[in-house]
Amino acid sequence: MADKEEKIPLDARLLSDAIIELNISRRNVSIYPRDHPSVDKSLSKAFEYMQKLFELRPDITLAVAKDILIIDDYYLDKKNPVYREFALNLSRMHITHVTFVTGLTKDELYEFHKLISEKLGDAPVETVKEMFRERSMVHIRIGFIDYGAFSFEEGKIAKETANVQLWERYVYGLLEGTLQTGDMSSELQEIPPDVLARLLNKSAIDDFREETYDRVITTYMRRSSDTAFSSQDLKRLMDFINDLKPELKKQFLTSTVRTISKDMASAYKALGGISIDEVIELLNAINDQKMVVPEALKNLLDRLSSLPQDGTDSLSLDGSLIVDDIFIAPDIVNLLSSNFESFVSETYHKEIQKLLEYSATGTASAELAKALQEFDDDHIERDFNYAVTELLASEILAEDEYLFFLDILKEQIDQFLWTGQYRYILKAFQVLESNIGRNRFAELSSERIFSYQSPEFIVTLVNSFKLVGRQTRDEAWHLCEYYGEKIIPVLIDALIEETSQTTRRFFMGLLQMFGDRLIPETIRRLGDNRWFVKRNMLYLLGECGSKEVLPHVRPYCRHENRKVSFEAIKCLLNAGDRYGIQALEDYLRSDSRDVVDQAIALAGSFRIREVVPTLLQMLKKRVMSGADLYDKMPVVRALGEIGDPRAIDRLRVLLSGKSLLFKQTAEKLKEEIYRTLKYYPLADVKAIIEAGLKSRNEYIREESLRLNKDEAG
Repeated sequence: MADKEEKIPLDARLLSDAIIELNISRRNVSIYPRDHPSVDKSLSKAFEYMQKLFELRPDITLAVAKDILIIDDYYLDKKNPVYREFALNLSRMHITHVTFVTGLTKDELYEFHKLISEKLGDAPVETVKEMFRERSMVHIRIGFIDYGAFSFEEGKIAKETANVQLWERYVYGLLEGTLQTGDMSSELQEIPPDVLARLLNKSAIDDFREETYDRVITTYMRRSSDTAFSSQDLKRLMDFINDLKPELKKQFLTSTVRTISKDMASAYKALGGISIDEVIELLNAINDQKMVVPEALKNLLDRLSSLPQDGTDSLSLDGSLIVDDIFIAPDIVNLLSSNFESFVSETYHKEIQKLLEYSATGTASAELAKALQEFDDDHIERDFNYAVTELLASEILAEDEYLFFLDILKEQIDQFLWTGQYRYILKAFQVLESNIGRNRFAELSSERIFSYQSPEFIVTLVNSFKLVGRQTRDEAWHLCEYYGEKIIPVLIDALIEETSQTTRRFFMGLLQMFGDRLIPETIRRLGDNRWFVKRNMLYLLGECGSKEVLPHVRPYCRHENRKVSFEAIKCLLNAGDRYGIQALEDYLRSDSRDVVDQAIALAGSFRIREVVPTLLQMLKKRVMSGADLYDKMPVVRALGEIGDPRAIDRLRVLLSGKSLLFKQTAEKLKEEIYRTLKYYPLADVKAIIEAGLKSRNEYIREESLRLNKDEAG
């Protein structure tokens, strides 16, 4: 869960559960009113976990670094989407840490969630502070980013925005010389080398002077109380420089050389504490940038990087001997004395030279990739899960051992929920079901399966679908299939409550895969007073394609909300129900132009031949304005999609018509007619095509030529 997790003085599992419940309750508070059951339930669970943490210590402090949570200087799992989501919500409120103190109440927890869920845009930190001061939260202490540590010259525009995170503020303040806090070097040294490089790579530093680079180097290498830098500082600095873009690399490398050269005693110790390869890497970087190096430092680097080529030529450093990048202690050197060649022979050196000259490029790439994969966190987690499930399925465990591994499995399932690894959850269920079937610790297995069949767990599962389910759709569906009809009401609740259109489509896709098993629950939900619920249920019923739903759908064809009524008509048209066709006919005769246009589009999409006479009657309407001609275009389009030859005579009449007042609109209508001719039998429209070949309208000529070729082919 965290780097060096075993050293966290809090129970790691308990802390993880507490943060997960805090995030769930935060989401519910942001969606529902205070008296909603989901809010009260999730707040109670989060409150319960916080009380358990208070039994271990009187206060719990969570620090925030952009999208990472930190406790007691330990980073919590950076890959966990729940931790990341909770951290980001705090970061956008300019919060650097939050402390929960013993005596915390559910009301305080609610107020806290309510505040961090506010949509404030780019509100300054002072506004956010004032909001927290106005609320009564005695047992929650908030720390904010201290922008007061930075000063800007009068009239100077700050380059960073209000949303820049703490590390960015420190770095920019250091670069511009505006950092006022007395000793910030320890904070800056906490920044990983790649992060510092990334921050500097995106900085506009064209106007920075030599001392700017020196200030960054000296601050990053030394603590304020130190007078020397270490080999570890130097390694970290080289990692930072290697990640810089080319135009910055030379500037910071020059500054590094300048800084090291000022303290040769420290340089001697620091360089002596790193490997020969790292010394050579530093030399190569200096040579690549064609830098001038002070003579004393150059001599030291040359000494450290010089390897013996043959015989007993060697390099001494502080009484030690360096042979083939290996430091040999003085007592060993004395032992070898003048008989050194008998121990390090010419043959040995030749073998080493062959190894150095051998290139494994290509031959070892596959093996390297395989090795890297085996050390990947996800790969290790999968192997561990496989081992646990295999042990549970085996016959070798005693009852207490079986219970022990059941607890481990529970922890894994909790983790898999929020990382979308649903196939491993399903595998665990199958192992437990198998053990029950063969009476292998059946009682213990049944208790666990019962807990995973509980409404609370199913709700938690669907909540995880909201966060990560879209990335593993097939796995999510297989888990839904395991639960069967039991999960359908929970999925529908999630669909109804979801505000994201993308997530709603995901839930719709899952529900559609249940087929006819959806029918009882969707029919029951048709009684919901909210129009969008009715529409969604009608859509799902339409996808089922079952005749048994038709009596329940017909009453909604006349619903006052047109989105509901047209969804009901679609459902009936899918089933070829006559009642839906009649409702469509009625809407085609509506006084509302919007309703008529929807009905026309629906008639074309479903190719309803029964309404062709009504559509043709619309084409006969007398033209009094350009709008009348525009109104005929969707009718022509729908007739084309239906492809009924009865429309061809009316199309000829429209093509032969002339309009002096609305000539341009009339041409557009004719183009629409030629665009739809491909849907009719080509033999029936041959005369129209031949006339189009002679048209002055370029589009009509090209379309007629294409249709003529199709007929000839």
